Amino acid sequence: MKKFVIFSVVFLSLILAPILFTILSPVILFSKDNVIREFEKNFNTRLPKSTVSEKIYDDYGGFHNDGMKLYKFVFTAEGKKSFVSYIQKQKSWKNLPLSQAYQALIYGGEVKDFSGNITGFGGFAKEVGLPKISKGFWKAIGDRSVVTARFIDYENLDTKTLINLKSFDFYLAIYDTEKGVLYMLKVNT
Repeated sequence: MKKFVIFSVVFLSLILAPILFTILSPVILFSKDNVIREFEKNFNTRLPKSTVSEKIYDDYGGFHNDGMKLYKFVFTAEGKKSFVSYIQKQKSWKNLPLSQAYQALIYGGEVKDFSGNITGFGGFAKEVGLPKISKGFWKAIGDRSVVTARFIDYENLDTKTLINLKSFDFYLAIYDTEKGVLYMLKVNT
């Protein structure tokens, strides 16, 4: 009888372990901590301890991983001070307002090319719920997981390059100094 119980427990464990792993792995893989790690890896910036992330918008899961997502990171009072101190020392973080290219791309607007032709952009902010931020810092980078994005200088995107792009694959971080909130927008079209 003991051998049967031991055999049954081992047999059920071998069957239930993969099933439980399959069910629980999305919860583990897509936890809030992974969003913080994604930000830190892509922006090469450590976020303060006890940072809390909140999903505002996420429509990924479609064709070839296209989509947009917007996350908000909230810090403690101590975390705000250390984060602002850190990014002020970094040359890659810029003071707001956004560049002309990103202003048109994110909030909408028109851009003239070298021939005087005007191209309009609708802006991603309205679709994802990114508020208009006037005081703070920003940084943009290409999505390194997309091969074609490696050939575009998203950190210094200008209007000439913007007009010629057929798709967008970038991350944009904006820190709102008035509210002490950091936003991360990821766009893949």
